[in-house]
Amino acid sequence: MTPSTEDRRHRCGHAATRAARWLPAALALLMAGCASHQPIDPPAAAASVPPAAAPADVPQVAVQVRKAWRFDADGIRFDNLLPAARLSGVERLGEGRYRIDIAPETEPVNPSAWYGFRIHADAPRTLELRFAYAHGHRHRYVPKLSADGREWREAGGDEYRVDDDGVAHLQLQLETGALHVSAQPPFLPGDFEAWSADVAARLGVEPRTFGSSVQGRPLHVFEFGAVADTDAPVLLVLGRQHPPENTGTQALTGFIESLAADTPQARTFRERVRVLVVPLLNPDGVVEGHWRGNANGVDLNRDWGPFAQPETRALRDLLDARGIDAGRVAFAIDFHSTFRDVFYTVTEDPSRAPGGVLHAWITAMQAGFDIEEKPSTARSPVFKNWAFCRLGAPTVTYEVGDTTPAAELDKAARHAAQSLMALLLEPQPPTAVPECPHFGVGDSHRQFR
Repeated sequence: MTPSTEDRRHRCGHAATRAARWLPAALALLMAGCASHQPIDPPAAAASVPPAAAPADVPQVAVQVRKAWRFDADGIRFDNLLPAARLSGVERLGEGRYRIDIAPETEPVNPSAWYGFRIHADAPRTLELRFAYAHGHRHRYVPKLSADGREWREAGGDEYRVDDDGVAHLQLQLETGALHVSAQPPFLPGDFEAWSADVAARLGVEPRTFGSSVQGRPLHVFEFGAVADTDAPVLLVLGRQHPPENTGTQALTGFIESLAADTPQARTFRERVRVLVVPLLNPDGVVEGHWRGNANGVDLNRDWGPFAQPETRALRDLLDARGIDAGRVAFAIDFHSTFRDVFYTVTEDPSRAPGGVLHAWITAMQAGFDIEEKPSTARSPVFKNWAFCRLGAPTVTYEVGDTTPAAELDKAARHAAQSLMALLLEPQPPTAVPECPHFGVGDSHRQFR
């Protein structure tokens, strides 16, 4: 989401491997602050699936070419042949020195400068990498390193630096074999599916497909709680509209784990409130290593009104099919990541006033955590504005810092769920669809706030 100037670094511990018993691995993953997956190479000749035609007023996406860059005299090879990889070019600058070129899927784009690639070394050697970004973008993410694509660590201070010009440098002591370098440890559609299936199974429900992405990947939802009660209030939870935003996913999983817990509060909550969870709305963007958009290069969080993209359109249609319309949603929360912890809210939302559920929830969160609220007028076609203007819901975009420590992130997410359960178990005044005269006015595809 929209960046700030604050940049707090954290150390990333060893992540749990993805195994048949997903729950212990998922909990370890959250506490580690990293995601894990079993990397699978696409076929050697594979390239990204060409995107479907985008509307004429949307910049066309530059399809990433999947390939390897060989420097046989040095015994070094680079490639982007893994899901979530992003690498546009490699240039040898001298003995043991290489420039890594990274370009986004489209321009202009929010500066979520994602990268991901693999280095293969024929023998141990020292390597220095210099990161170079197209269109003047600046480096954002501290590199994460892995020998196997499952256990990750953050590059240390003796390995990574950003010079006075904002150029990032990575000094590596390679062993024989492969090293994965990524902006964040990838959390892929299969990881989302495994986590969702585990949580859903413990609650006696099943994830379901409600649509397909541009490239044909399934979009999944799972519902729990008072699903059979057509009058029950609804908690709507959405995640991963933007591909790089791993810390937002970690917060979403902790939040949902608390709602699904075997505690008196959570059991009572599930008897009274219906929860609908879409943890991954942009699977194509994640797999393609996009900075911001779907396979058409469109920011899905600027499509809540135009509904020009199949992903947002499918979720809108799902809510319509479930009868979740104006007045039914007691709270809507959309998880993202940015440079620091922020709650984006709607200025006109009456629940922000004292006595309102959003005011009470933010107060409870700020009592224990350093999270700034930033309200804005409901103008742009982002999810929170649509949820407020069309569903009348108290709504928040929950932004998690890129470098918020894993333990703090998890503690805040679980406290967020517990605080919200306490509030939603109290009788809530009826809501009405507000007047939003400015909603959707202006450029629907604008990339920045």
